[in-house]
Parts: sequence; structure tokens; C-alpha cells
Amino acid sequence: MITLEEIWTTIKNGLDPLNITVYASEIKEGFFRACFFINLMPIKSETFKLDTSENLVTVEIVYFSANKTDLENLQMYDTLKGIFTPILTIGTKKKIVRNYRAEVIDEQDHIYSIKFDLNFYDEIVDTTPAAPDMGTMTLTLNLGGQ
Repeated sequence: MITLEEIWTTIKNGLDPLNITVYASEIKEGFFRACFFINLMPIKSETFKLDTSENLVTVEIVYFSANKTDLENLQMYDTLKGIFTPILTIGTKKKIVRNYRAEVIDEQDHIYSIKFDLNFYDEIVDTTPAAPDMGTMTLTLNLGGQ
């Protein structure tokens, strides 16, 4: 089973070699450029079969460039595309990255949002406790007085 925490950690570890600070999404002010924020949006998790779920998670990496330029944003788009596509390895599982895209979310400050989707199947683990062993039962039948 893949958890949201495992996906977040995988994205963070992929960004680490860039030597750019990654902030938690709770930080709203007091951060320094250049930096990243990682947001995960679980879109759906549906039971596909009794023991399998189909999951869709959108990953968003918000990039605050150092000099607030379009060129920095475009270069980061290509850099992140090289890191995270076409296959994202989460633990020992390899998942195909779909719908890699970007948009400027603040024209004045040139804040850039890069998103992609992970659509994957996962095992549903049955956590129902096993019934206790009842041991051996002996049954004696009385068949009409015989």
C-alpha cells in the first residue's frame, strides 16, 4: 500500500539534489526564495475489486523562483520533468506520471505551479481479526433411543 506520506517523501527526496529549500504547506510567510512547497491532493480512492483500490493523487510543486523570472520558471519545469517523469519510484513501486503540466499562479511574483497525476492500483489489506480457534468439538446424537 502506498501512503500519501510516502508520496510526499518521494517528492521531497527528488527535490533535495537541487539544494532549494522545501517548506511545509503550513508556512504562509517568512520564507526565502528560491523555494518549493509540496501539496498532495487525493482525488479519489475507489474499491476496484474486493482486495484492490484505484487511486488518483495530484501532486503540486509550487516554485518561488529566486529572481521572479519566466526563464527561471521554464528551466525549473524542464528540470522537474527530468526528475519525476516518466516513472516515479515510490519505495519499491514504480508508478507512471500522467498529465504533467504547469501554470503561473501569480503573475506579479511569478509563482509557478507544476502538477502531475499518479493513478495507481493498491492492495486493500483486510484488517479483520481472525476468529479464535475453537478447538475440537465432540457431538453425540441420540437417534430415537437406540
